[in-house]
Amino acid sequence: MRDKLKTLPSSYREKKRYVVFEIISDKKIEFEELIKSVFNNTINLIGILGVAKTNFRFMSDLYNEKKQIFVLRCLPKDVELIRLSMALITEINKKNVCIRSLGVTGTIKSARRKYMDI
Repeated sequence: MRDKLKTLPSSYREKKRYVVFEIISDKKIEFEELIKSVFNNTINLIGILGVAKTNFRFMSDLYNEKKQIFVLRCLPKDVELIRLSMALITEINKKNVCIRSLGVTGTIKSARRKYMDI
């Protein structure tokens, strides 16, 4: 019989924050374009090591293409850095955009309930 791998207790895991953003643009932005632009801009701002330390991830299942709302997960101490990085994005694939932060939550459930109306 195979033993299951032991997982870390929740008290030892790093805490996460979910930051909800809205894209304001005349044209629809594809998810792949968004990912590429966000990573390039964030790397230009804080560097590769900074991106690795912030541990930010896209929540691909929480991208709402109709409302142009997406969610990023990061560490609590880096929320303001991620917000700054998103605020500095003015163009995605030659389309003028403005990315606005809607809010920060501690769980995916509350991010859906408060900001995405799901």
